[in-house]
Amino acid sequence: MSKRFVKKEEVERELQEIFQLIQQVDEKMEKVIAEVIEERYGQNKIQLDQLQEQLTNVERQLHRADAEREPGLPLSSKLYFV
Repeated sequence: MSKRFVKKEEVERELQEIFQLIQQVDEKMEKVIAEVIEERYGQNKIQLDQLQEQLTNVERQLHRADAEREPGLPLSSKLYFV
């Protein structure tokens, strides 16, 4: 065999190894990205649930305040007579 043919085989082998390593890195990165997305989704879901609960509490307080308010003229009518 010629020296040039041996070098070509060596280069092809090294390129194949590099390609396999790149594939492994790509697979690992996909897994890491998927895990980060899942974690972030979970955090956002928790935060959204907390905000929804806060909104529900505020709505309850507003309804209670409306129920406790004295019946009478609306605020705009009271201001009109001032």
